[in-house]
Amino acid sequence: MNILITGASGFIGGFIVEKALEEGLKVFAAVRKTSNLKYLKDPRINFIEIDFSNCEKLAEQLKTFKEKNGSLDYVIHNAGVTKVLSDKDYNKVNFEYSKNLVEAIINSGHKLTKFVFISSLAASGPGQHNTDTPISLLDPPMPVTEYGRSKLKTEEYLKGLTNFPYVIMRPPAVFGPRDADMFSFFKLISNKLEVYIGDNLQYLSFIYVKDLASAVIRATTSQVQQKTYFISDNQKYTNVIFSERIKFLMDKKTFVIKLPMFLVNIVAFLSENAGKLTKKPSPLNIDKINELKCSNWLCDASSFYTDTDFKAQYSLDKGIEETIKWYKNEKWL
Repeated sequence: MNILITGASGFIGGFIVEKALEEGLKVFAAVRKTSNLKYLKDPRINFIEIDFSNCEKLAEQLKTFKEKNGSLDYVIHNAGVTKVLSDKDYNKVNFEYSKNLVEAIINSGHKLTKFVFISSLAASGPGQHNTDTPISLLDPPMPVTEYGRSKLKTEEYLKGLTNFPYVIMRPPAVFGPRDADMFSFFKLISNKLEVYIGDNLQYLSFIYVKDLASAVIRATTSQVQQKTYFISDNQKYTNVIFSERIKFLMDKKTFVIKLPMFLVNIVAFLSENAGKLTKKPSPLNIDKINELKCSNWLCDASSFYTDTDFKAQYSLDKGIEETIKWYKNEKWL
């Protein structure tokens, strides 16, 4: 079975590629000329360079692919951006490029069994403030960031297609080896610092990257179609619990710092504008602050477990422990 995985060189994409190979699928990893292929060394991987910006050229490329390799059976669309220099780039990359890919697949004659779109909990938006009531799929989406709105726009586009075999997956915070974004939490605690933003306790869902990759492949090869799912380990956590478990497993004592929101707003503003000058998007920006202000990012993933008989293999502690070990082995810590 031919499977195309976009965003294959990224943190999550690399693990999806590994799981697809483990399941015996013929993997075509979509990459760019500038992609870092450090973690894509398996000789079974077939690479394909794709330009999502031109739908017509992309359709021709996929038509040629079909003539040479046969039809694509599965597509996992994981490519996207989480930080940008300009907010309009969220819409361009996360929506317009996704739309181009789908139209190119249809126009080039591929008869897909499944198209899995890796969206985000951000597309749903937060749950009820200052409660631990998980966000439900029945709750109307109310994203608070441009990133979330761009993901939701693609979701709505997919749902508007006729007889298109999509599945939408909305992961929450993802952590694990190779991740540079969540690494900042581990690095601070390694340096004996524990930093919180504002006074609000945040309720959070998590999923370990290997469990997410397994869930994505399970969704891809399952019978489910035209459905949206949250996907987490289906447990309840807080930002304090996450820090406490990292501290415990690192055997660290920390100095706690609580940053007032007004100060974080200033830092985000300066960081965002510094990124524009250096042409390097900052992970801390005004858009991100809108998420940090929200207290409830718990989601209910039970429907995915029920529909696919999926079982997460990693507890929070097991995932953190494996992540710390990788960071240390790679000299990140």
